[in-house]
Amino acid sequence: MLGVLACAVAACGVLSPEEQLLSDFFEAARVYDTTVMARLSAAPLNPRTDGIIDSFTVEGVDHTDAASERVTITARVRRFDGEASSRQFVFTLTRLDGRWFIKDWRPADGTP
Repeated sequence: MLGVLACAVAACGVLSPEEQLLSDFFEAARVYDTTVMARLSAAPLNPRTDGIIDSFTVEGVDHTDAASERVTITARVRRFDGEASSRQFVFTLTRLDGRWFIKDWRPADGTP
């Protein structure tokens, strides 16, 4: 029974706190839900100008101190015209009221 439970948990793909925060943020951004985005981030993501993040992979987490970290992701970004591409982004997370909060984000290559 324990083996079945372990397999079920592994199959569910439990997300790290960073992945869960980013998933929730990208879901809110997809429909430009500014209320939800404001609870998760100080820097909104506009689907018309920034694109829609369809999927992402965390490439690295750099702990800058106990209350902040930089998360680098590779994401599949779909522009408003439908064209999709792979891009890297860096998100700066900070602790706020006991939870992670997106302080800012930028493309890894510095381009807008």
